[in-house]
Amino acid sequence: MATPSLSRVMLDIFKKHGIRRIFGLPSAQLGLVMHEASKDNYFTYMTTRHEEATGHMAHALHCASGEVAVCFGTVGPGVTNMLPGVAAAAADNIPMIVLTPNNQLDLLDPYGDVLQAADQISLYKPITKWRAQLRDAKRAPELIERAVRMAKSGRPGIVQLDIPCDIGSLPCAYDASGEAFVEQRPVPSAAELDKVADLLANAKRPLLLAGGGVVRSEGTAAFRKLVEVTGFAVGTSVKGKGVVDPDCPSHVGSAGILGGDGLIAACQEADVVMAIGCKFSTWIPINKLPTYPLVPGQKIIHIDISSEALGANLPVDIGLVGDARETATLLAERLKGRKLNADPAWLASLRRKREEYVAKLNAAADAPTSNPGAMNSAAVVRFIADLLPDDAIVCVDGGQTMQWALSFVKTKNPHHHVHNPGMGHLGSGLPFALGAKVAKPNQPVVLITGDGAMGCTIQELETAARYGINILVLVMNDSFWGMYKPFGDFLQNQKIGTKLTTVDFVNVARGFGCEGHRATTLDEVKQRVAAGLKANKPTLIDVPVEFAAHPIDPFWVHVILRGVDFSSVAG
Repeated sequence: MATPSLSRVMLDIFKKHGIRRIFGLPSAQLGLVMHEASKDNYFTYMTTRHEEATGHMAHALHCASGEVAVCFGTVGPGVTNMLPGVAAAAADNIPMIVLTPNNQLDLLDPYGDVLQAADQISLYKPITKWRAQLRDAKRAPELIERAVRMAKSGRPGIVQLDIPCDIGSLPCAYDASGEAFVEQRPVPSAAELDKVADLLANAKRPLLLAGGGVVRSEGTAAFRKLVEVTGFAVGTSVKGKGVVDPDCPSHVGSAGILGGDGLIAACQEADVVMAIGCKFSTWIPINKLPTYPLVPGQKIIHIDISSEALGANLPVDIGLVGDARETATLLAERLKGRKLNADPAWLASLRRKREEYVAKLNAAADAPTSNPGAMNSAAVVRFIADLLPDDAIVCVDGGQTMQWALSFVKTKNPHHHVHNPGMGHLGSGLPFALGAKVAKPNQPVVLITGDGAMGCTIQELETAARYGINILVLVMNDSFWGMYKPFGDFLQNQKIGTKLTTVDFVNVARGFGCEGHRATTLDEVKQRVAAGLKANKPTLIDVPVEFAAHPIDPFWVHVILRGVDFSSVAG
C-alpha cells in the first residue's frame, strides 16, 4: 500500500479528534486536502462565495454544537480575505483550525517576490492562540496533533497550520488510530473553594455572572443549580445569554449592558460579584469609565479556565483557575443548606428595575413611526421574538438591530443563541446562520439582521441555495447604518455616510436562488415567518422599518468614545 500524503494524514488526525466540518473556498495549493475531504463521506465539506464566511460558519457551528471546525482559503488574497471571519472568532475564544496554504517552501522565509506571496504566519499571529508552518513531513503529524490540543484546551482559540504546497503532497507515515485528546477540567483547591463560599455566604448583596466559559464547559445545568441553591441575583454576559433561564426568579438581566437597569444596578451595588467564565469585557458595566467606575469596597471573584484571563480587565480580589461546570458544582455543594446573608430587599429592588427597563423597551417599541410606509423596528423584532419556536437557533448580526434582538429574544438554551460580542462584526449573521444550520439541520435557524449588515456578506445566499441550507432571514430594512444614525444626528451632519440606498432584498434573494418576500404589516410578518419556517428553500423576508432608538444607546457614546471631545464640531 502506498504511503499516504501529509494532506491525507492531516485529515485522518482530524477524524481521530471528531473534527468533521470543513469550510473553504477552492485553493489549488490545498488541492489534495480538498480532493480527499470532498470524497470522504465522514466530512461535511462546503465551499462559500467569500473566504470571510468560512470563519464565521466555523464560529457559529461551534456555538450551536460545541464542535471544532476547519476553514481555509487560497494562498495570499484568499488568506487575507479569510482573516476578518477568523478575527471575529478569536475575539469570542472559539476553537478553530485555520489552514493557510502557501507557496513552495523554498520561496518562504525570506519570501520571494512571487505571485500571491504574503507572510501569512505574521498576518495571523495577533489573532491565533498557536500557529505552525509545516516544513517537514516527518514532524508534521506532531504539529497537527498539537494544533488540535491547543485549539480545544484551556481558554479555546484559533490555531493556524500554514502548509507549503509541496510539503502537503509529501508522503507521510503516521498511525492516527490512537486515542483522541480529552480536555482536562481543572478545579480550584478545597481551601480556595471554602474561601469563596465563605465570602458569598456572608455577602449582603451578592451577584453571580455567567459568561461564555459556562457554555463552553457545558456548565449550564451546574450554574443553574448554584443559582437555585443560593437564590442570589444573577445575570449573564452576551456569550452567556441562555445560561440563566429568563424566567428565573432571581434573574436581573442577560446580555451584559443590554440586560438593562436591573443588571447595571446589580453590578454597581453588589458587595460581592462572582463571575464564572466571564472576561468582564466592554459589555459588563463594571470598571467602564466614566459611567461605571470600580465600586469602593466591592469584592470581585473571578473564575476562569485560564490564568491569563484572571484580572485582565479589572483588578480582582480572588482569582481562581477552574473549569466552569466543575467549579459551579463544587460551590453549590458547599453552599447548599448553609445560612446565607443576602438581603432579599436588594434583590427585589433589582427585579423592579428590571421590570421598569422592560417597560422602557416596550414603550420604544410602541412608539409611532413618522414614515407610514415603515414599521417601528423595535416593534417588529419584539413581534418576531414571540413567533419563534422554542428550539429555534437565533443568529443575530451587529448594529442597531442587534440591540433589539438581544433585548427581546428570550433564550433558554445558550446553544440557541449565536452572536459575536467580542468583535461585533457586521456581516457575520448570514454565515452564522449557515454554520448553525449545518450543525443542527433538524432545528429551525433564524437570522435577525439589518440591511447594512446583510449587505456585507449577502453573496452567501447563493451558498445557502446551492447546498439547500434552509434558513430563515429577516432583514430590518431602514436604509441606514443604524447604530451611526444617532451619531450623524448628534453632529447635525447627514453627509458622514450613515444613509443607505433602499435595497430590494426580495429580488436579490430570488436572484441567488432563495425565496424572497416582503412584509409591510405585522400580520404579513406572521404569515411570512410561519411559511418561511416550513419552506424547503432558504427564505428571506424584507421588512421595511424605521430606526428606533434603544435605551442603551448613550452607553456607546460615553464609554466607547470616552475622552473624545466633539464640542468643537457638535451642533
